[in-house]
Formats: sequence, C-alpha cells, structure tokens
Amino acid sequence: MRFLGFLLVLAALSVGYSDASFARTGSGWGWGSENWRTADFTPYFADDKLSQRSLWDDDAWTPEAWIVDAGDEKRVMRSLYAAGILTDQSKDRDNIPVLEVGETFIQLSGVDQRRVLQFVDYVFEITTSEENGMFFVTYQPQKGEQLGIYTKHGFQTY
Repeated sequence: MRFLGFLLVLAALSVGYSDASFARTGSGWGWGSENWRTADFTPYFADDKLSQRSLWDDDAWTPEAWIVDAGDEKRVMRSLYAAGILTDQSKDRDNIPVLEVGETFIQLSGVDQRRVLQFVDYVFEITTSEENGMFFVTYQPQKGEQLGIYTKHGFQTY
C-alpha cells in the first residue's frame, strides 16, 4: 500500500515537472521571464525605484497640524480619549508621568503611535520642562505593562 502511494506521488510530481509552462522557464520550478512574454502585463521584478521607507522622508507633520485641523489642543486630546487611543494619565511613585494607552493605540502604525506621543509631549511639554524630561507609556489590559518611554529623542519601546 505504501509503495502504491509512493508511485502516485512520484507520478504527480513528474507530470507537474513536465508541464510546458514550467519547462519553458529553464529552471524547472517557478515562473521565469519566458512565461510572461505573451502576457498582457509584466510583473515587477526589477530594482525598486522608491523604497517604502523613503515615503516619510519629506514628511512635514507637526503637532500644530492636528491643532489647526481640530481648532485647539483640547479637542484633539478629547478625540484621542474618545477613540480609545489614550485611556489615562497619571504619575508613578517617583513622580514620573505615565501615559496609559488603549487597544486602538496598539493597532496604530508605528508612525501614528509616535505622532500621538509627540502630540501629547507637545501639549504638556514633558520633555522640555526639565533636563531629562520623559514619560512612561503603558498598556493597561496587560496589567500596566510598560510599552516604553518617551524622551526628547522620541519613543523607545521595550
């Protein structure tokens, strides 16, 4: 019975290997450039001209942009709380500010997470109010798990 199964697998592989579309590629497995010659499109195999990383190179976003759009800082902060991006602000026993974020913050892209934290810092001037100003960023559903800290150098995750 095993021998019969082995023969069936071997036969299936040999039929797939001898398929004309695979045979034209020269490699036997995969889709080479020969395969696309008669197609009405050309797949993108060449070097990338614009990497995804460079999409934000000329990004001129500032916290003031959100304030201009919303009208004032309080409206933006209320919106961040209403959306569940931010859930609480407090201080720990060493008097260090703690910003608690919600599930919506976790679902944001890294760029947007940094923008939210930069906006909070802009509004409350935490990193500029003292020499080594910083605040902790925590996620409460994970029992106050610290995600990282925000300093004048930006967001550093743990």
